[in-house]
Amino acid sequence: MGIKGWVENQGSRVLIDVEGGEESICSFANALQIEFPENARIAELRIDPQPFFGYPDFSIRTSAAKLNTANFLPADISVCESCMKEFNMPGDRRYQYTFISCTNCGPRYSIIGSLPYDRENTAMSEFEMCGACKAEYGSPSDRRFHAQTDCCPECGPVLKLLDSHGIAVDSSEPTKTARELIRQGKILAVKGIGGYHLCCNAEAPAAVQRLRKLKHRPHKPLAIMARRIEAVYRICEVSEREKAILTGNRKPILLLDKKTPEYLPKDVAPKQKKLGVMLPYAPLQLLLFSDDLNFLVMTSGNISGMPICFQDDAAIKALGTIAEYFLTHNREIKVPVDDAVVKVVDNHEVLVRCGRGYAPLTIPLESGNEILALGAEQKSSVCVAGNGFAAVSQYFGNLNEFQTYQAFERQIEHFQSLFHFCPEVLAHDLNPDSLTTLYTKNRAGHKIAVQHHHAHMAGCMAENKLSHDAIGVIYDGTGLGTDGVVWGGEFLTGSLSGFTRAGHLEYVSLQGGDNVAKEPWRCATCYLFALGIDPHEFLPQVDSAYLNVVQKALQSGIKCFESSSIGRLFDCVSALCGFQAKTTYDAQAAIELENLSEENVTAYYQYRIDDTENGLILGYEEMLNGILRDLQNHVPKSIISSKFHNTIIEATADCAYRIRAKTGLEDVVMSGGVFENTYLLERLISRLRDLNFKVYYNRLTPTNDGGISFGQAAATCAILKENDYVSCDSGQSNQNE
Repeated sequence: MGIKGWVENQGSRVLIDVEGGEESICSFANALQIEFPENARIAELRIDPQPFFGYPDFSIRTSAAKLNTANFLPADISVCESCMKEFNMPGDRRYQYTFISCTNCGPRYSIIGSLPYDRENTAMSEFEMCGACKAEYGSPSDRRFHAQTDCCPECGPVLKLLDSHGIAVDSSEPTKTARELIRQGKILAVKGIGGYHLCCNAEAPAAVQRLRKLKHRPHKPLAIMARRIEAVYRICEVSEREKAILTGNRKPILLLDKKTPEYLPKDVAPKQKKLGVMLPYAPLQLLLFSDDLNFLVMTSGNISGMPICFQDDAAIKALGTIAEYFLTHNREIKVPVDDAVVKVVDNHEVLVRCGRGYAPLTIPLESGNEILALGAEQKSSVCVAGNGFAAVSQYFGNLNEFQTYQAFERQIEHFQSLFHFCPEVLAHDLNPDSLTTLYTKNRAGHKIAVQHHHAHMAGCMAENKLSHDAIGVIYDGTGLGTDGVVWGGEFLTGSLSGFTRAGHLEYVSLQGGDNVAKEPWRCATCYLFALGIDPHEFLPQVDSAYLNVVQKALQSGIKCFESSSIGRLFDCVSALCGFQAKTTYDAQAAIELENLSEENVTAYYQYRIDDTENGLILGYEEMLNGILRDLQNHVPKSIISSKFHNTIIEATADCAYRIRAKTGLEDVVMSGGVFENTYLLERLISRLRDLNFKVYYNRLTPTNDGGISFGQAAATCAILKENDYVSCDSGQSNQNE
């Protein structure tokens, strides 16, 4: 375009200084917005006139060592079509080279040690480019111009195959040998972009069952990697929107409706209507497939409940009792990041778990301070906010697991190092016993406690750019309320900075502490006891001695707590519908209850809403009595599940309608882990729209506790702004009410 100047990396942003005629500059600015690379994101375009300098040419300057001014980090990107053509072309110097990449694809976030994003600051620094790669790297006309992951078989990482003890297996073609081992029914640990996967033939029932047994994962669905999109069509229903996500450049695990009869063994995803499916995103994965091997189990390489393994020696130690072989390589993973999980709701892509390809999430958020938000204990994530943006980390897991807590601490240190970030403000949960709250005790900075359900609401509002008051419908399992009671079925009104509790599910006394969420029969026993009903008739699979112990403990108030949790109500109904065992993964009872439901049932049970001086109270007696009558009349469990879901939908919409009548608020924000239930979410969206509400739900961030850290950051930004906070060295904690 005949313009001159320069471009350079500055920390995590790009700065461009150009000069020329007005028409040329305008053409350049327009082209920048239309023709930018697929993986680029323009958050804001601002053009500042400057004095004419008289540059002789246009140059790419050496990256500046300046501090960051925005929290941008590039996400890992699946292999692109151009690289795939080379990969599949015999005679090409990168033919079937498993680390092929270019400026448009390959690992990013998982290999970055520090910023700016230059090769010497990544895991690729150990691999000196050969002459041919250097020539590509330095040629502006080449697709690999300044591609930090540029390498080839002469100069890049190499594969190796190990046995379960970490001893090298003699093989000139490790991927070919690995493929044959998978065919034989073996379990392999395969080093991916952000960590290890445990892999086996998904069409071999014995291999799937053995993997479940060895991983101690008896029921939770396993992710499937399909060879190509045509293979996915054989096992799942795929819409155009879902096809675009599957074949896009992020390639997450996508939750799809299974086709019936099921093609793959039922043990892949027992008692589920959906299957988590992804396509290969790294060249290595492509070489594990063949004409007779179209579906692989590709599940996280960990012991259930633990973080994903990403360091070679630790992986062999942890996974050596599960995997019979390890297909690994010598490129270091700097940041472990599991696969992202998404689904399509209301024809929109919705993030379920933040991971590879999505992490870290960068979301606009106005903040005059540097904020570290510590998230929730379960489905943990952290968020840093400053300079107009928030960066949300990948999912870690449950912080009660020591290794997960270590991963949480490492990620905080990594963010602080990358962004030269020194938080002035620490946002944490209202619960003083939460591990995230306890983490702040020995940290300097102003501390703000954000109530759990308000964090859900604030996060959803912030990602949808809602700054005015709204109605919040927040449904989840557990969160300490401002009255000291465990909340979970909440109707809130308010903004980013504060809320009023406008209603809630009627309190019930639950017994058993943390065991309540793991033993749904306890929930059912407690609810039935509250109704004065003997539970023995309705919980036949539970030892009567256990039921008697719970009843006596309730009468004596031993290990009991009040709760408005709608998650526990779902557990109760699931137990009544037959789920009377101990759960083996989070929300299993509620998930299986949803999977019992039928699409064409419209009936619902009676319900009661009391309007009290403390807000609306949604009662549970009428709906539970209706369920018990249906059970006694031998109504199919699928009908009962559908009617229960429909009751929650109708009662929720009714409560929102009554709150609007009092407040005039037209916007409804829905968030919380219970809204992972697609049946509930989609039908409630539709019902509220029928009542002329404007409806908002989480799409960019998870509706479960994985989105809490962003919500805490959003609420804290608003609280500080409202209170004209500038800086504070005090360790005092402010309660958000």
